[in-house]
Amino acid sequence: MFCLIATLFISGCWDRNEINDYAFWIGTALDLSEDGTLQKSAQIAVPADFKARSGGQQQRANIVLTTTGTSIVDLEQEIQDKLPRKVFLGHRRSIFIGEKLARKGLTQIMDQFSRNTDTRMRTDIFVVDGGRGCDVLKINSPFNQFSAIVAVDQDRFCRLGDSALRDVLLDVGRDGIRPSMPMVETSPNNALEKHKIIEVKSVAIFNRHLQMVGKVTGRESLELFWVKGVLKNQFISLETGGGAVSLFETNLKKTVHTEFEGNKIKAYIKLVGTGRVLENNTNIDISVTSERIPLERKLNEMKAKQVEETIKKVQLQYGQDVFGIGEEFHREHPYKWKEIKTRWDQLFPTVEVSVTVKLRIQNTGAIGRRIPGIGDRK
Repeated sequence: MFCLIATLFISGCWDRNEINDYAFWIGTALDLSEDGTLQKSAQIAVPADFKARSGGQQQRANIVLTTTGTSIVDLEQEIQDKLPRKVFLGHRRSIFIGEKLARKGLTQIMDQFSRNTDTRMRTDIFVVDGGRGCDVLKINSPFNQFSAIVAVDQDRFCRLGDSALRDVLLDVGRDGIRPSMPMVETSPNNALEKHKIIEVKSVAIFNRHLQMVGKVTGRESLELFWVKGVLKNQFISLETGGGAVSLFETNLKKTVHTEFEGNKIKAYIKLVGTGRVLENNTNIDISVTSERIPLERKLNEMKAKQVEETIKKVQLQYGQDVFGIGEEFHREHPYKWKEIKTRWDQLFPTVEVSVTVKLRIQNTGAIGRRIPGIGDRK
């Protein structure tokens, strides 16, 4: 009798939501329309088309919806009005911002992202290099049915590491660093890549008002994220004068030490990593310690010079501390930082930066000296 009475107080799933009632929002694009209003696009999964794609057909497993308005919330509701299911943001993987909107400013956009509890802080965020965010959502990649997921995987495994919305919001809330975001590009190198390939090779630089002021690309973008401390591995190719050496470096780390002498601020940056040789076009036998160590020293000096040039370029051209040197100064000199934090944008270009690189070769490959050619034989 007691068990039967207890069942009267056991409730069921009275507020359950079936999975068939949800529309899964995979990617978001934000752009400026021709008349200057905000445009929002959503990449929504269409589960019924998954089997059609796997069966050999080229039908997309998603639909891209676009609306135009004045606020993010209004645009989200307008997209909801076009769907027979309730939108669900829990699976959103990436946000793409058109360069035109990024240069105008993202303050209002970030406010909504930081307040909305449905927003995942691990969502990756990108700026579209010279293009529109909605164009990225329309990419029909052969690797994944959702271009929003393709950009995330490509950024994480191929280039610049993992940069999420959380990281940008943290940078916005600190005085000693300015935000930066990876950039994607949809311009194809040939006709076969058109509407299929996304490239991740640049970094957008923002000021404290979240306005994009410039970018660095290629090797400089990797060096920026290495100094910032978010890069985990990279390929390095350097010309030594007697041939080129290519390395794959892992365990990349950085340390920064700052000093204040008179009216001068100095920063000493140390970059370290370990890796293996992928290509050696010199006559150096890297399996011999007496030859490998001088090569390491030369490569480290060359790389340190390149990183210093990248930092100097950002200082002089953009004046924005995207490296976080100000945050290091804040930790080491908290009382002095209170005096200068409001003037950091003016002081950063004058900081004297010295870079030391310690890349150590752990694996030299199966051979020491390169395979001899006709010109190498006596």
